[in-house]
Amino acid sequence: MELSKIKKAYINITGNLYPNDYINLAKVKDGKIAFDEETLFLTEEQKKLLNSESIKEFNDIVIIFCLKNSWGIICNIPIKNYRDKKILSHELVLSDVIQRMISSFHLYNTEVNPVMLTHNTKIDLYKFTKEYTYNFYQNNSELELFVYSGENANKILSYLETIDYFYVADGHHRLYSTSLYTEKKYTMACIYNIDELTIESIPRKINNISNEKYLIFKDKILKKFEMINNKKELEKGEVKLIFNNDELNFKLRNVVGDLFSNNDIYRLNTQLISNIFRVFREEEIIYLSLEELKKELSNKNKDSLYIMTSSMKKEEFLNTVKSNNIMPPKSTYFKPKFPSFLIFNCFKE
Repeated sequence: MELSKIKKAYINITGNLYPNDYINLAKVKDGKIAFDEETLFLTEEQKKLLNSESIKEFNDIVIIFCLKNSWGIICNIPIKNYRDKKILSHELVLSDVIQRMISSFHLYNTEVNPVMLTHNTKIDLYKFTKEYTYNFYQNNSELELFVYSGENANKILSYLETIDYFYVADGHHRLYSTSLYTEKKYTMACIYNIDELTIESIPRKINNISNEKYLIFKDKILKKFEMINNKKELEKGEVKLIFNNDELNFKLRNVVGDLFSNNDIYRLNTQLISNIFRVFREEEIIYLSLEELKKELSNKNKDSLYIMTSSMKKEEFLNTVKSNNIMPPKSTYFKPKFPSFLIFNCFKE
């Protein structure tokens, strides 16, 4: 598969790390971050803070990184690979998100959040960093960057170019948006072997559920589903509901001849969220990571209904993608997620 070095890159050398979902695009002018009045999603204070961060310019580079003991590579991926189905997606995209992203491209000139791709080929990146001299090194909390250029960068790409397919772990909307924006030929990606990643489920949260309404839900669930004992770790097809001090554990119904192999999130959406809870609008559902769920449950948020499913196994994920089965949005949560606003990929002047 054709891959590319990052032609013009910047690295944030201030030392700050921002969450993966903090920011996707930025503006760089004369070697400095330059958020201005066109940026509406940041406050003036946030823009001033971000504009003050120091960035260092690099040209024609590939980066090896180690994030929370997981090794990966950052480089540019020609979007042609995505159009040619060499980069395989597994989740539906939402049209309103795509429209917002496309409208933002003309305001900015750098990507600051790589899409996350994965593959199933073993590459010893730790060994590479010991054997080949890097041009620049940076060590942030839980994250090391090894920056390579020249022949060493080409050598790293040569390992990846033997791989026939990559799978999208995170960044479905960014890839799809880029494929529609004809002026942008490449997108920045962080690429992991799948064994370097953990796949978690994405709990759902619905707010403002009264006790009376919950009891109606509970009665319907008790009639329609098979109850199971409380389990710390859910298996495929099992659901846990938590509401105030009550907890329900039950099995989703199998559907004979289901085109999507009884995918848990499809069944959750159709059998529970729309059929029992009568929720049809995406904005009524809040999506959490397991870490966020743990914090919320410890704070005992009242009148919030939490929905948990099992985490997808890596083998099931690979089989799903290879079979061209598409899951609903927010079906999988891959980690560790590379931070935002650390690596800048300049895609236009």
